[in-house]
Amino acid sequence: MKKSVFLFLLLSFFVSLFAGFSSSELFERASREQENKKIQTLLTLSENFSDSLYGQKALLELGKIYFLQRKYEKSIEFLRKIYFSEIGEKEFWLAKSYLKNGENRKAIISAQNFISVSDDFTKIEESFFIIAEAYIQDKLFAKALHTLETLRTSKYIENHIPLLHYKIGFCYENLKKNQDAIRSYQKLINDFPYTQYSYLAQDRIYNLQKENEVSEPEEQIASETNKTTKTTDKYYPETKISLGEYQTYLQVGAFSSNKNALNFKKKIIQLGFEAIIFSKIKNGKKLFVVAAGPFPDGKKLKEATDRLRKNNISFFVIKR
Repeated sequence: MKKSVFLFLLLSFFVSLFAGFSSSELFERASREQENKKIQTLLTLSENFSDSLYGQKALLELGKIYFLQRKYEKSIEFLRKIYFSEIGEKEFWLAKSYLKNGENRKAIISAQNFISVSDDFTKIEESFFIIAEAYIQDKLFAKALHTLETLRTSKYIENHIPLLHYKIGFCYENLKKNQDAIRSYQKLINDFPYTQYSYLAQDRIYNLQKENEVSEPEEQIASETNKTTKTTDKYYPETKISLGEYQTYLQVGAFSSNKNALNFKKKIIQLGFEAIIFSKIKNGKKLFVVAAGPFPDGKKLKEATDRLRKNNISFFVIKR
């Protein structure tokens, strides 16, 4: 009760303080003020000129301020009071606030409303991402992918192309279309190699390849290493492994970035292994392969595979 009385008196004070100012003058004054005082001016404006254009704009500004303060319910409260059709930006900020507040369906509707009435390409682009993210949060990955593909082929995509490819790859990944996911991630890495999303994409490609990784038959590995070399050795003989000048390694990772390969090599060394990096071309792309070893005999190789399994590191045997 005391708090309500205090707020009423405070508001009355600001009303008397700003008496004689027009709504446009108050709005212009608020734009020059520090945040706390600005909020009070905007509140006064929205209360006393609620049916004017600047009273409605004050509500929009309050919605933005509370959104940036992460007070999403309060942001929604003010934005929903706007009814002037010319303030279409209301729907954009409502969409952002609903998404942050976990009201995904409402976020989608507000974003769609904004796209239909706005000519602001930058905010339209972001609105597509809001819709896609709302679907992703609801695990509706096919709908999210359709939204992103619509954006990809539209005239609105300009500022966030790396994010677009990353999100498309993420949707494919969750739809269990791993090859499509890898292609999207790889396109991101090729076209935008130095963005944060390209580094994230490299990690996701690595994880997908680990999931799909299976040990190859020894004859196949030998043929890839040297088409003329044949062997009947087993992977874990008790005697020394003999492959002429070739040695036995355990491939533990393949990266499109030498930097990521070097970081992973350090991890393998910290586990007590020797390690090497070599490059190879696969599907027309250069990869940096990390391999533990070499291992002189089957016993050492078996010990290594046991240690890698305990550390949840996938591997397969190669000859070099």
